[in-house]
Amino acid sequence: MRALVLGAETPVGRAIAAALTGAGAQLALVASTGDAETAFAVQRLARRTGAVLSQAIDATNEMAVRVMVRQVSKALGGLDAVVFCADLGERTPAAVEIAMTYSNREFNRTGGGTFIAAVPQDTPAGIGEAPPGFSSMRVVTAADAEAVARRIVEALAGDSPGA
Repeated sequence: MRALVLGAETPVGRAIAAALTGAGAQLALVASTGDAETAFAVQRLARRTGAVLSQAIDATNEMAVRVMVRQVSKALGGLDAVVFCADLGERTPAAVEIAMTYSNREFNRTGGGTFIAAVPQDTPAGIGEAPPGFSSMRVVTAADAEAVARRIVEALAGDSPGA
């Protein structure tokens, strides 16, 4: 499985990265903000998990997300899953929509994939609808981060061939 974790700097993002590593996934880890401290934290996490790539972007910037998703897909040889777990407050729904749009473009190129929005409980419910032929899942992250990560890995194992 080839997976992108956007929001890898969050507790849930770190737990998802560890769980996906344990499941044998090839990873790209991306911080959802471009500040230096966050970027270095995600870079350290990438080294610990053996991620193929790590970077930091502004997840609310459409051009930055478009370029990042394309770069990640090229680096991994395609994408099977994108897990959005950034907590951007009131900007989260817009960022999820942007990430889903460009993830689905890559899924179209590589034959399908799963988009998971692992978002805080207070995030509006009307986000994260996948187009026909793709799957999406919304996970509320109010629960224990490791439990959320296990649920996501189990869901991906059921959706992804060879996972």
